[in-house]
Amino acid sequence: MIGNIVTIDDAGNYFLIITKIFFILFGLLYFIFSLIVVKQVGSMSKSVTDKFNSVLIAFSYIHLIFSILLILTFLAL
Repeated sequence: MIGNIVTIDDAGNYFLIITKIFFILFGLLYFIFSLIVVKQVGSMSKSVTDKFNSVLIAFSYIHLIFSILLILTFLAL
């Protein structure tokens, strides 16, 4: 009977697992958002010509790389 009691340590482990799943799911949503940003910047740069298009495209890809690094960081928790 005593072995079936949930201790505070077990509750902390469950909370850590739930938090990790939460962060990974929202990291994946953020990655999808960054893919949409890259697509939108690409279509915008095709329709609007400006001298800063290459800078915007570079920043959108840097944003995509950081979102991938964010997911990898969350997986390492």
